[in-house]
Amino acid sequence: MRAIPRFTVLTLFLCLVGLVTSSLIVEAAVGVPSAWDEPEGKDICKWCENDPEILGKLGAMTHEPIAIGPAAWNGSESFRANLVASEWVFLETTNFRWASSLGSESLNREEQERLAPYFERMREAGIKLPKKVKKLDPALQVHIFAMRGEELFERFLEIIQHEAGDFPDVRQAEGPYMGNGRYLGEADKFEVYLHKSSVTHSMFTKEHMGAEVTGSLRWHFRDPHKMVASCPAEDTDLRKNKWLWPHVAHNLGHLFLAAYKHFSYQPPIWLDEGFALAMEREAEPTSITTEGEEGTLNEDIRNDDWVGERKKLLKSDEPRMAELFNRRTLGSLTELEAVSCWSRVRFLMEAHPDKFAKFLGTIKGQLDSAGYPTGNDLDGLQRKTMKELWDWSFSDFDAAWKVWLAEQL
Repeated sequence: MRAIPRFTVLTLFLCLVGLVTSSLIVEAAVGVPSAWDEPEGKDICKWCENDPEILGKLGAMTHEPIAIGPAAWNGSESFRANLVASEWVFLETTNFRWASSLGSESLNREEQERLAPYFERMREAGIKLPKKVKKLDPALQVHIFAMRGEELFERFLEIIQHEAGDFPDVRQAEGPYMGNGRYLGEADKFEVYLHKSSVTHSMFTKEHMGAEVTGSLRWHFRDPHKMVASCPAEDTDLRKNKWLWPHVAHNLGHLFLAAYKHFSYQPPIWLDEGFALAMEREAEPTSITTEGEEGTLNEDIRNDDWVGERKKLLKSDEPRMAELFNRRTLGSLTELEAVSCWSRVRFLMEAHPDKFAKFLGTIKGQLDSAGYPTGNDLDGLQRKTMKELWDWSFSDFDAAWKVWLAEQL
Protein backbone atom coordinates (compact mmCIF):
# COMPACT_ATOMS: atom_id res chain seq x y z
CA MET A 1 0.00 0.00 0.00
CA ARG A 2 1.21 3.49 -0.80
CA ALA A 3 2.00 5.62 2.22
CA ILE A 4 2.71 9.24 1.50
CA PRO A 5 4.97 11.27 3.76
CA ARG A 6 3.14 14.40 4.84
CA PHE A 7 4.94 17.52 5.85
CA THR A 8 4.86 19.82 8.70
CA VAL A 9 7.39 22.54 8.39
CA LEU A 10 8.96 24.68 11.07
CA THR A 11 7.64 24.04 14.56
CA LEU A 12 7.47 27.65 15.64
CA PHE A 13 6.06 27.73 19.16
CA LEU A 14 7.95 30.92 19.81
CA CYS A 15 5.33 33.58 20.32
CA LEU A 16 6.15 34.55 23.86
CA VAL A 17 6.28 38.09 22.50
CA GLY A 18 3.55 40.04 20.75
CA LEU A 19 2.80 39.63 17.05
CA VAL A 20 2.13 42.22 14.40
CA THR A 21 -1.30 41.44 13.03
CA SER A 22 -2.10 43.74 10.15
CA SER A 23 -4.65 42.70 7.59
CA LEU A 24 -3.87 40.78 4.45
CA ILE A 25 -5.85 40.32 1.31
CA VAL A 26 -5.64 37.32 -0.97
CA GLU A 27 -7.31 37.55 -4.32
CA ALA A 28 -9.49 34.57 -5.19
CA ALA A 29 -12.70 33.76 -6.93
CA VAL A 30 -15.74 34.28 -4.76
CA GLY A 31 -18.91 32.27 -5.23
CA VAL A 32 -22.00 31.35 -3.26
CA PRO A 33 -21.23 28.12 -1.38
CA SER A 34 -23.46 25.20 -2.17
CA ALA A 35 -23.51 24.05 1.45
CA TRP A 36 -24.78 27.35 2.81
CA ASP A 37 -27.82 29.55 2.52
CA GLU A 38 -27.52 33.22 3.34
CA PRO A 39 -30.79 34.65 4.67
CA GLU A 40 -30.39 38.24 5.86
CA GLY A 41 -26.61 37.98 5.74
CA LYS A 42 -26.34 35.10 8.21
CA ASP A 43 -24.68 31.89 7.10
CA ILE A 44 -26.77 28.82 7.81
CA CYS A 45 -25.39 25.30 7.47
CA LYS A 46 -27.79 23.32 5.34
CA TRP A 47 -27.08 20.18 7.37
CA CYS A 48 -27.39 21.22 11.02
CA GLU A 49 -29.21 24.49 10.23
CA ASN A 50 -27.19 26.02 13.08
CA ASP A 51 -29.64 24.33 15.45
CA PRO A 52 -28.19 24.52 19.00
CA GLU A 53 -29.77 21.20 19.99
CA ILE A 54 -28.28 19.35 17.01
CA LEU A 55 -24.90 21.01 17.48
CA GLY A 56 -24.92 20.17 21.18
CA LYS A 57 -25.46 16.49 20.45
CA LEU A 58 -22.35 16.62 18.27
CA GLY A 59 -20.26 18.31 20.95
CA ALA A 60 -20.38 21.60 19.04
CA MET A 61 -21.59 25.09 19.93
CA THR A 62 -21.95 27.28 16.87
CA HIS A 63 -20.77 27.84 13.34
CA GLU A 64 -20.28 31.56 13.73
CA PRO A 65 -19.53 34.18 14.79
CA ILE A 66 -16.63 32.69 16.73
CA ALA A 67 -13.51 34.30 18.24
CA ILE A 68 -11.00 32.57 16.01
CA GLY A 69 -7.61 33.77 14.79
CA PRO A 70 -5.16 36.45 15.97
CA ALA A 71 -6.23 38.74 18.80
CA ALA A 72 -6.25 41.76 16.50
CA TRP A 73 -8.83 40.12 14.28
CA ASN A 74 -12.56 40.22 14.81
CA GLY A 75 -12.87 36.44 14.76
CA SER A 76 -14.55 34.64 11.88
CA GLU A 77 -15.65 37.93 10.34
CA SER A 78 -12.01 38.89 9.82
CA PHE A 79 -11.24 35.50 8.26
CA ARG A 80 -13.81 36.21 5.59
CA ALA A 81 -12.65 39.79 5.08
CA ASN A 82 -8.89 39.25 5.12
CA LEU A 83 -8.51 35.79 3.61
CA VAL A 84 -10.77 35.87 0.62
CA ALA A 85 -11.57 32.34 -0.50
CA SER A 86 -14.43 30.70 -2.35
CA GLU A 87 -15.83 29.71 1.03
CA TRP A 88 -14.94 29.69 4.72
CA VAL A 89 -16.83 27.40 7.07
CA PHE A 90 -16.36 27.75 10.82
CA LEU A 91 -17.27 25.56 13.76
CA GLU A 92 -16.62 25.86 17.49
CA THR A 93 -16.69 22.79 19.72
CA THR A 94 -15.91 22.10 23.37
CA ASN A 95 -12.14 22.32 22.92
CA PHE A 96 -11.59 23.62 19.37
CA ARG A 97 -12.32 26.30 16.84
CA TRP A 98 -12.11 25.26 13.20
CA ALA A 99 -11.84 27.38 10.06
CA SER A 100 -11.97 25.58 6.72
CA SER A 101 -11.93 26.65 3.10
CA LEU A 102 -11.77 23.04 1.89
CA GLY A 103 -13.79 22.23 -1.18
CA SER A 104 -15.96 19.20 -1.89
CA GLU A 105 -14.61 15.65 -2.15
CA SER A 106 -16.21 12.64 -3.79
CA LEU A 107 -16.11 9.51 -1.65
CA ASN A 108 -15.44 6.00 -2.87
CA ARG A 109 -16.90 3.00 -1.08
CA GLU A 110 -13.87 2.63 1.20
CA GLU A 111 -14.12 6.23 2.34
CA GLN A 112 -17.87 5.97 2.82
CA GLU A 113 -17.31 3.02 5.13
CA ARG A 114 -14.49 4.79 6.97
CA LEU A 115 -16.68 7.80 7.70
CA ALA A 116 -19.90 5.86 8.31
CA PRO A 117 -19.71 6.14 12.14
CA TYR A 118 -19.60 9.94 11.88
CA PHE A 119 -22.49 10.02 9.44
CA GLU A 120 -24.47 7.86 11.84
CA ARG A 121 -23.70 10.22 14.73
CA MET A 122 -24.96 13.11 12.65
CA ARG A 123 -28.16 11.25 11.82
CA GLU A 124 -28.69 10.42 15.49
CA ALA A 125 -28.29 14.11 16.29
CA GLY A 126 -31.11 14.93 13.89
CA ILE A 127 -29.27 15.75 10.66
CA LYS A 128 -30.99 14.42 7.55
CA LEU A 129 -28.17 12.92 5.54
CA PRO A 130 -28.79 10.83 2.41
CA LYS A 131 -28.66 7.07 2.87
CA LYS A 132 -25.37 6.99 1.02
CA VAL A 133 -23.13 10.01 1.42
CA LYS A 134 -21.18 10.12 -1.82
CA LYS A 135 -19.65 13.56 -1.37
CA LEU A 136 -18.22 15.65 1.43
CA ASP A 137 -19.22 19.25 0.83
CA PRO A 138 -17.46 22.07 2.73
CA ALA A 139 -19.89 22.01 5.65
CA LEU A 140 -19.71 18.22 6.06
CA GLN A 141 -15.92 18.44 5.94
CA VAL A 142 -15.74 20.71 8.96
CA HIS A 143 -18.32 18.69 10.91
CA ILE A 144 -16.25 15.52 10.39
CA PHE A 145 -12.98 17.20 11.38
CA ALA A 146 -14.62 18.67 14.47
CA MET A 147 -15.89 15.30 15.70
CA ARG A 148 -12.53 13.68 15.08
CA GLY A 149 -10.72 16.50 16.85
CA GLU A 150 -12.75 16.00 20.01
CA GLU A 151 -12.12 12.26 19.83
CA LEU A 152 -8.38 12.86 19.61
CA PHE A 153 -8.57 15.26 22.55
CA GLU A 154 -10.24 12.53 24.61
CA ARG A 155 -7.55 10.10 23.50
CA PHE A 156 -4.88 12.46 24.80
CA LEU A 157 -6.67 12.73 28.15
CA GLU A 158 -6.71 8.93 28.28
CA ILE A 159 -2.96 8.78 27.64
CA ILE A 160 -2.05 11.35 30.31
CA GLN A 161 -4.65 9.79 32.67
CA HIS A 162 -6.48 13.02 33.41
CA GLU A 163 -9.96 14.39 32.94
CA ALA A 164 -10.77 17.75 31.38
CA GLY A 165 -11.90 19.03 34.78
CA ASP A 166 -8.41 18.49 36.20
CA PHE A 167 -7.30 21.68 34.41
CA PRO A 168 -8.59 24.78 36.24
CA ASP A 169 -9.30 28.12 34.55
CA VAL A 170 -6.42 29.71 36.46
CA ARG A 171 -3.46 28.30 38.31
CA GLN A 172 -4.32 27.04 41.76
CA ALA A 173 -2.30 28.00 44.84
CA GLU A 174 -2.53 24.46 46.18
CA GLY A 175 -2.40 21.02 44.64
CA PRO A 176 -0.35 19.76 41.68
CA TYR A 177 0.64 22.19 38.97
CA MET A 178 -1.70 21.79 35.98
CA GLY A 179 -0.96 24.91 33.97
CA ASN A 180 -2.85 28.15 33.56
CA GLY A 181 -6.08 27.24 31.81
CA ARG A 182 -8.76 24.67 31.19
CA TYR A 183 -7.49 23.56 27.77
CA LEU A 184 -4.80 21.14 28.94
CA GLY A 185 -3.19 24.07 30.74
CA GLU A 186 -3.70 26.80 28.12
CA ALA A 187 -6.18 29.64 28.55
CA ASP A 188 -7.96 29.28 25.22
CA LYS A 189 -9.15 26.60 22.83
CA PHE A 190 -7.08 24.88 20.17
CA GLU A 191 -7.54 26.24 16.66
CA VAL A 192 -7.04 24.60 13.28
CA TYR A 193 -7.12 26.47 9.98
CA LEU A 194 -7.61 24.24 6.93
CA HIS A 195 -6.74 26.04 3.70
CA LYS A 196 -7.84 24.85 0.29
CA SER A 197 -5.15 27.10 -1.19
CA SER A 198 -1.52 27.28 -0.10
CA VAL A 199 -1.64 30.96 -1.05
CA THR A 200 -3.95 31.92 1.82
CA HIS A 201 -1.96 29.68 4.15
CA SER A 202 1.46 31.10 3.30
CA MET A 203 0.31 34.71 3.43
CA PHE A 204 -1.45 34.13 6.75
CA THR A 205 1.60 32.48 8.29
CA LYS A 206 3.90 35.22 7.00
CA GLU A 207 1.72 37.97 8.45
CA HIS A 208 0.87 36.41 11.79
CA MET A 209 3.54 33.81 12.47
CA GLY A 210 6.57 35.40 10.88
CA ALA A 211 7.27 32.55 8.44
CA GLU A 212 6.18 32.32 4.80
CA VAL A 213 5.94 28.57 4.29
CA THR A 214 4.20 26.14 1.98
CA GLY A 215 3.69 23.31 4.48
CA SER A 216 1.75 23.17 7.73
CA LEU A 217 2.81 25.37 10.60
CA ARG A 218 2.15 25.20 14.33
CA TRP A 219 2.12 28.27 16.51
CA HIS A 220 1.43 29.64 19.96
CA PHE A 221 -0.52 32.88 20.16
CA ARG A 222 0.20 34.73 23.36
CA ASP A 223 -2.93 36.88 23.66
CA PRO A 224 -4.84 34.89 24.64
CA HIS A 225 -2.62 31.84 25.17
CA LYS A 226 -3.71 29.28 22.58
CA MET A 227 -2.15 26.68 20.32
CA VAL A 228 -2.96 26.79 16.60
CA ALA A 229 -2.12 24.88 13.43
CA SER A 230 -2.43 26.18 9.88
CA CYS A 231 -2.60 23.40 7.29
CA PRO A 232 -2.75 23.80 3.50
CA ALA A 233 -4.49 21.04 1.58
CA GLU A 234 -3.47 21.97 -1.94
CA ASP A 235 -1.14 18.99 -2.36
CA THR A 236 -2.68 16.21 -4.42
CA ASP A 237 -2.90 13.77 -1.52
CA LEU A 238 -3.81 16.20 1.23
CA ARG A 239 -6.89 17.16 -0.75
CA LYS A 240 -8.27 13.81 0.37
CA ASN A 241 -9.84 13.46 3.79
CA LYS A 242 -8.16 10.07 4.22
CA TRP A 243 -4.71 11.71 4.25
CA LEU A 244 -5.49 15.18 5.55
CA TRP A 245 -7.00 13.96 8.81
CA PRO A 246 -3.93 11.95 9.99
CA HIS A 247 -1.75 14.90 9.00
CA VAL A 248 -3.91 17.13 11.20
CA ALA A 249 -3.76 14.50 13.96
CA HIS A 250 0.05 14.65 13.79
CA ASN A 251 -0.03 18.39 14.29
CA LEU A 252 -2.55 18.12 17.11
CA GLY A 253 -0.32 15.56 18.81
CA HIS A 254 2.41 18.21 18.89
CA LEU A 255 -0.02 20.89 20.08
CA PHE A 256 -1.52 18.77 22.86
CA LEU A 257 1.86 17.79 24.25
CA ALA A 258 3.13 21.37 24.09
CA ALA A 259 -0.01 22.73 25.77
CA TYR A 260 -0.05 20.12 28.54
CA LYS A 261 0.47 21.97 31.83
CA HIS A 262 0.88 25.19 29.82
CA PHE A 263 3.28 25.88 26.98
CA SER A 264 6.34 27.26 28.74
CA TYR A 265 9.04 25.21 27.03
CA GLN A 266 9.45 22.75 24.18
CA PRO A 267 9.14 19.03 25.00
CA PRO A 268 12.18 16.81 24.29
CA ILE A 269 12.49 16.25 20.55
CA TRP A 270 12.44 12.43 20.61
CA LEU A 271 9.29 12.46 22.74
CA ASP A 272 7.61 15.27 20.82
CA GLU A 273 8.04 13.73 17.37
CA GLY A 274 7.48 10.16 18.54
CA PHE A 275 4.20 11.13 20.17
CA ALA A 276 2.96 13.11 17.15
CA LEU A 277 3.70 10.17 14.85
CA ALA A 278 1.91 7.84 17.26
CA MET A 279 -1.22 10.01 17.11
CA GLU A 280 -0.99 10.22 13.32
CA ARG A 281 -0.57 6.49 12.80
CA GLU A 282 -3.41 5.65 15.17
CA ALA A 283 -5.55 7.70 12.78
CA GLU A 284 -4.09 6.07 9.65
CA PRO A 285 -1.38 3.41 10.00
CA THR A 286 0.23 4.24 6.65
CA SER A 287 0.44 8.04 7.01
CA ILE A 288 3.80 9.71 7.58
CA THR A 289 4.40 13.37 8.34
CA THR A 290 8.00 14.45 8.07
CA GLU A 291 9.38 17.53 9.80
CA GLY A 292 11.81 19.94 8.19
CA GLU A 293 12.74 23.45 7.25
CA GLU A 294 10.64 23.43 4.11
CA GLY A 295 7.42 21.66 3.27
CA THR A 296 8.39 19.20 0.58
CA LEU A 297 6.55 16.16 -0.66
CA ASN A 298 8.49 12.96 -1.08
CA GLU A 299 6.32 10.26 -2.58
CA ASP A 300 7.45 6.79 -1.65
CA ILE A 301 6.33 3.19 -1.57
CA ARG A 302 6.29 1.81 1.97
CA ASN A 303 5.09 -1.10 4.02
CA ASP A 304 1.90 -0.46 5.91
CA ASP A 305 3.56 -0.20 9.30
CA TRP A 306 7.25 0.58 8.72
CA VAL A 307 8.05 -3.12 8.89
CA GLY A 308 11.27 -2.81 6.92
CA GLU A 309 12.47 0.10 9.00
CA ARG A 310 11.65 -1.67 12.27
CA LYS A 311 13.54 -4.77 11.18
CA LYS A 312 16.50 -2.55 10.41
CA LEU A 313 16.26 -1.01 13.89
CA LEU A 314 16.08 -4.45 15.48
CA LYS A 315 19.26 -5.63 13.74
CA SER A 316 21.24 -2.46 14.38
CA ASP A 317 22.52 -0.74 17.50
CA GLU A 318 21.75 2.62 15.91
CA PRO A 319 20.20 4.96 16.79
CA ARG A 320 20.66 4.53 20.52
CA MET A 321 18.54 6.43 23.00
CA ALA A 322 21.60 8.43 24.00
CA GLU A 323 21.80 9.72 20.41
CA LEU A 324 18.09 10.55 20.12
CA PHE A 325 18.35 12.29 23.45
CA ASN A 326 20.78 14.82 21.98
CA ARG A 327 18.64 15.87 19.01
CA ARG A 328 17.63 19.50 19.43
CA THR A 329 15.35 20.18 16.44
CA LEU A 330 12.65 18.13 14.74
CA GLY A 331 14.26 18.72 11.35
CA SER A 332 17.53 17.20 12.56
CA LEU A 333 15.99 13.73 12.91
CA THR A 334 16.81 11.30 10.12
CA GLU A 335 14.00 9.15 8.80
CA LEU A 336 15.21 6.10 10.70
CA GLU A 337 15.54 8.16 13.88
CA ALA A 338 11.96 9.36 13.47
CA VAL A 339 10.80 5.75 13.13
CA SER A 340 12.76 4.90 16.27
CA CYS A 341 11.16 7.79 18.19
CA TRP A 342 7.70 6.64 17.11
CA SER A 343 8.39 3.01 18.02
CA ARG A 344 9.82 3.91 21.44
CA VAL A 345 6.85 6.08 22.30
CA ARG A 346 4.49 3.31 21.20
CA PHE A 347 6.41 0.91 23.43
CA LEU A 348 5.96 3.17 26.45
CA MET A 349 2.30 3.88 25.64
CA GLU A 350 1.34 0.25 25.14
CA ALA A 351 3.61 -1.66 27.53
CA HIS A 352 3.85 0.92 30.33
CA PRO A 353 0.79 3.23 30.11
CA ASP A 354 0.68 4.19 33.80
CA LYS A 355 4.38 5.00 34.04
CA PHE A 356 4.29 6.77 30.69
CA ALA A 357 1.51 9.04 31.95
CA LYS A 358 3.62 9.89 35.00
CA PHE A 359 6.65 10.44 32.80
CA LEU A 360 4.78 12.94 30.61
CA GLY A 361 3.36 14.73 33.63
CA THR A 362 6.80 15.09 35.19
CA ILE A 363 8.57 16.24 32.02
CA LYS A 364 5.83 18.79 31.27
CA GLY A 365 5.38 19.99 34.85
CA GLN A 366 8.85 21.03 35.98
CA LEU A 367 8.91 24.13 38.22
CA ASP A 368 11.82 26.24 39.40
CA SER A 369 12.49 27.22 43.01
CA ALA A 370 10.07 30.13 42.71
CA GLY A 371 7.28 27.90 41.39
CA TYR A 372 7.47 28.93 37.73
CA PRO A 373 7.54 26.42 34.85
CA THR A 374 11.04 25.84 33.53
CA GLY A 375 12.65 23.77 30.83
CA ASN A 376 16.08 23.99 32.42
CA ASP A 377 18.05 20.74 32.46
CA LEU A 378 15.36 18.65 30.78
CA ASP A 379 18.16 16.22 30.00
CA GLY A 380 18.80 15.60 33.67
CA LEU A 381 15.07 15.48 34.46
CA GLN A 382 14.49 12.77 31.85
CA ARG A 383 17.35 10.63 33.16
CA LYS A 384 16.20 11.07 36.75
CA THR A 385 12.52 10.33 35.98
CA MET A 386 13.32 7.29 33.85
CA LYS A 387 15.45 5.92 36.66
CA GLU A 388 12.75 6.57 39.28
CA LEU A 389 9.89 5.08 37.27
CA TRP A 390 11.59 2.15 35.51
CA ASP A 391 15.01 1.89 37.12
CA TRP A 392 16.38 2.29 33.59
CA SER A 393 19.48 3.91 32.23
CA PHE A 394 19.31 4.81 28.54
CA SER A 395 20.98 1.52 27.64
CA ASP A 396 18.41 -0.31 29.76
CA PHE A 397 15.68 1.51 27.83
CA ASP A 398 17.27 0.40 24.56
CA ALA A 399 17.32 -3.23 25.70
CA ALA A 400 13.72 -3.27 26.97
CA TRP A 401 12.44 -1.59 23.83
CA LYS A 402 14.29 -4.08 21.58
CA VAL A 403 12.58 -7.01 23.35
CA TRP A 404 9.18 -5.41 22.77
CA LEU A 405 10.05 -4.53 19.17
CA ALA A 406 10.99 -8.12 18.38
CA GLU A 407 7.59 -9.26 19.65
CA GLN A 408 5.83 -6.85 17.27
CA LEU A 409 7.45 -8.24 14.11
